Amino acid sequence: MNYFKKLFEQSSYYFISNVIVMIAGFISFPIWTRIFTKAEYGVFSLVGITISLGVGFSKFGLQHAALRYHSDFKEKKTNLDMSYYYTTLFMGSLLISGMIISIALLSIETLFRNYIDRPLLELIPLVAVLIFTGTITSVLTMFIRADNRAKLYSIFIVIKKYGGLLLALFIVFHFMRNLRGLFMGFALSDILMLTFLIVLFLNKMKITRISFPFLKEAIRYSFPLIWMELSNMILNFGDRYLIQFYMGSDSVGIYSAGYNLTNMAQSFLTTPLRLAIIPMYLQIWNREGERRTINFLSNTLDYYFMLAIPIVVGMIWYGKEIIIVLATSKFQESAIVIPYIVIPLVLHGAYVIYGAGFFIQKKTKILMYLALTAGIVNIALNIILIPKFGILGAAYATLIAYILLSSLIALISYKFLKINIQLKKLLIYLFLSFFTMMAISIYPAKNILELLIKIAVGIIVYSIGAFIIDIKIRQKVLSILLKRG
Repeated sequence: MNYFKKLFEQSSYYFISNVIVMIAGFISFPIWTRIFTKAEYGVFSLVGITISLGVGFSKFGLQHAALRYHSDFKEKKTNLDMSYYYTTLFMGSLLISGMIISIALLSIETLFRNYIDRPLLELIPLVAVLIFTGTITSVLTMFIRADNRAKLYSIFIVIKKYGGLLLALFIVFHFMRNLRGLFMGFALSDILMLTFLIVLFLNKMKITRISFPFLKEAIRYSFPLIWMELSNMILNFGDRYLIQFYMGSDSVGIYSAGYNLTNMAQSFLTTPLRLAIIPMYLQIWNREGERRTINFLSNTLDYYFMLAIPIVVGMIWYGKEIIIVLATSKFQESAIVIPYIVIPLVLHGAYVIYGAGFFIQKKTKILMYLALTAGIVNIALNIILIPKFGILGAAYATLIAYILLSSLIALISYKFLKINIQLKKLLIYLFLSFFTMMAISIYPAKNILELLIKIAVGIIVYSIGAFIIDIKIRQKVLSILLKRG
């Protein structure tokens, strides 16, 4: 089987849908930064990351189990049929998330109500709805991913993203021009999309087909990954809470604008790859063994850096220009954090490749400890650096903590699976990236259209350079052209 062809096909669906979703992000980013003040955008960011943290915890890691055990059930490596797989994980996620959200709401009402600002307090019911729908949706969409139905998954996330955006815009512009209207639109969209998913999988589930031994095994596998996921979220989001504590909502808004833009840029590459590759290398490992898996992952890592390095260099080179075009000069201060954010985000984005040994060998507990360590380091550094350096201190903390985490994952995973990195190629891609940035730096972009043209020209210049310099790329392209001819 040509796994690279399959990876390309699966990734293409994820890539195209991710580009379409990113366009929604680029559409909404300038709208929200224009409608809301810096302080309101800061609150918007804090509520968003609170929802992400809530979903991350209430999933209890079961989405990872959905991905990991699908192949075992499908290849009949267990004596249970597929209905047990679907029913157990779905009902388990309903029960666990319902309990966690109920406990959280009760705690807020009885213990923390007086410590929460009124604008945030009014959003809590919507936050609870979004956490619940996000949790169940995550598990159900993982069923789709695990079955390699990339096309269906891609269509779903596009409709979900634009449905939420359109409903939010409609409510904000016609009924409630505030954050409550915004999150109400998101909640209504999520409820509709979750209903569709439940109907889609209903015939695969039977209420009597719940296996508590399998649920226990799934939780045992997933539990370490909960803390890894939450630690990653703390690495991603914890600085926003500390900036709010030390500096206020205005500073959160400025920092979030730079961070969110950088995150959107790196997601352009990392999300489609991450979605496609894990079920694929698990399948290669089960069917063809270690050597083929190492070869597949090593080559994939080369391609990743070929695409990642120009994104890093481009964001560092043109970060301020992009911020001004998309978010207006009101947020231009946020550009100073971009260099310190884009490097660690892109580097860590490949951990599903260079850290594949943890997933294949089921050593996820080690990942949990590494992520927790990095999360603690990040919090400690933020507490030390934010009072001294402001939002730059938060950026420094992110850089240090992520590089620590990525290095530890790569070094320890290498003991389980020896994936190779070709440093010579990294230098070639770095040279090509700098050449491309210089080539397109003649005319500064003054609006979104000019910015898009500039990016398109940069892609063309870099692609031509890669074709000329990299023999492997040249052979691949020529092979495809000859087959079509």
